[in-house]
Amino acid sequence: MNDFLQNITPYQVIGALLVVAFIAHMMLGFILNNITKHARKTKNQLDDHLIKAVSPPLKMLIWFGLIFLSINIFKDQVKILVSVVDHIDITPIFIMTWGIVRIISGVEAYLIEKDTNIDNDSVRLFSRLAKILISIAIALIVAQYLGFSISGLLTLGGVGGIVMGFAAKDMLSNIFGGLMIQMDKPFSTGDWIRSAKFEGTVEKIGWRMTRIRTFSKNPVYIPNSIFATIPIETPSRMTNRRIKEVIGIRYNDIEQLPAIVSEIEQILKNNPNIDNSQSLRVYFNRFNASSLDFNVYAFTKTTNKTTFQKIKEKILLDIAQIIAKHKAEIAYPTQTLHLSSEGILPEVQK
Repeated sequence: MNDFLQNITPYQVIGALLVVAFIAHMMLGFILNNITKHARKTKNQLDDHLIKAVSPPLKMLIWFGLIFLSINIFKDQVKILVSVVDHIDITPIFIMTWGIVRIISGVEAYLIEKDTNIDNDSVRLFSRLAKILISIAIALIVAQYLGFSISGLLTLGGVGGIVMGFAAKDMLSNIFGGLMIQMDKPFSTGDWIRSAKFEGTVEKIGWRMTRIRTFSKNPVYIPNSIFATIPIETPSRMTNRRIKEVIGIRYNDIEQLPAIVSEIEQILKNNPNIDNSQSLRVYFNRFNASSLDFNVYAFTKTTNKTTFQKIKEKILLDIAQIIAKHKAEIAYPTQTLHLSSEGILPEVQK
């Protein structure tokens, strides 16, 4: 055995390591495939994402081991490899960092796919923050390993942060505005929002700005800091849609008005599409210039606009039939001319 080890060449050792690495790679792949098949049978999909995330880094560690041992074998023959060996041993840190980032991405994908109360935009935001913090922490560890002073870097970073804060205060305000949107949840991706300056559907909430698609299908990009200074209405989160109409009948039909108002109120209360837990009012409102006006105020159970329009159409047609049934008429603007006995037209009343 000793003679065999003394006569073996470095190239033969590398060849043997290559075979071992290849076998280890295949065995690891076989094990992970079996674990994946077992994980797919479970209801929880989180384990599928985690296995998928750690598989490439684990396989990379096998091949790194091959490269590391090969360099150690030849370092006495190739002097430049000595310095390579001194620094290559930090490579597993980067591989592990890659694995952690992939795990975070896997958890992010799992939370987005799963129907939970957690908003998708919040998941993406905190996932990115976690990746950034981990990357900064690993960068500081590597810097210390390479001989850099972390305290000096932190001091320099603090001074640089102050300078950058003054130089990029608008950008920072937009970033913090985006963070507040994720925390307060005034709206989310897919919501219909409205303000005095814009109206549309939220397509994306980014770090600096939010993209809104208007109803004319044009994209509008709003800096996130704007949302802290203006009121925002979110119609897509309404609980009911409102029917609010003013209907006028002729002055000649004033005797029929109480019966008309009472019957309209009754059909609204009996309508299965009207939410009776909300305000429902039908009442005579005022003497208008050429009509007796009464209000119809109610809320539908649906929030879908198309369904609401059909319900409202049916109710308005029913109201028209009730008015006609009582031999009354819906008023329209009229003019009455008063003539004096001499044929002079002294006044016109509208």
